[in-house]
Amino acid sequence: MKRASALFSGAIVTSALLLASPAVAEEAAIDARLKSAGWSLFENADWKPARFALTQDGAIHVTTEDSTALIWREVAPGAKARRYLSWRWRVDAAMPPTDITVKGGDDRPLAVHVWFEDPPERQSFFAAIRAAVLEGLFGIPVSGRVLTYVWGGTGKPGDAQRNPHIGEDSWMIVRRVQGAAPGAERGRWVEERVDLAADFQRGFGEAPPPARIIAIAADSEDTHTASTAFVRDIRFHD
Repeated sequence: MKRASALFSGAIVTSALLLASPAVAEEAAIDARLKSAGWSLFENADWKPARFALTQDGAIHVTTEDSTALIWREVAPGAKARRYLSWRWRVDAAMPPTDITVKGGDDRPLAVHVWFEDPPERQSFFAAIRAAVLEGLFGIPVSGRVLTYVWGGTGKPGDAQRNPHIGEDSWMIVRRVQGAAPGAERGRWVEERVDLAADFQRGFGEAPPPARIIAIAADSEDTHTASTAFVRDIRFHD
């Protein structure tokens, strides 16, 4: 019963986070070139949407103004089992550092999420219902476990904990922080290379199943502030 309760609670939380807004708002929050490249937008209808646009040199420009949202796309079949994920990102303006472990106070200028497929042994009756409901409502298969790489927070690079919105099916790792702390960067491109297999093993105690979804998120609605950031060159590889 504990597992079933957690699954239904997770479905409710995820549904609240990913409640789709009207198509007019979607068109304003994600540009046509990103949609053509396979990215889709999800946002909470109760909040202003963060904005995502593709720059002339191929970077994804992410801005918030008391707002939040994420964009996502399916991982290409040939990349699903790759061990490493690389990308470059840059933050030009950000909110004050927040405690990203606290729901309702976890603003950050950027986060990169990777959702993994649920192996058959984890697909209980209740998990199947949850997955069907979420995918039917939103078109995004967010069942399964997720690794999140964060630029932001009050901790230090390497800190890891559960995502307060997802719980036991999440593992959230700080890569960069804000302010003057060690590991803080501002206004310049930073290259990341993460070991998905090692991070999944550390967070969940087993080897990862294939990756299914990659997403980029930003939010500033809790602090009622603004942020400007960029992501580019996202690549799964061995």
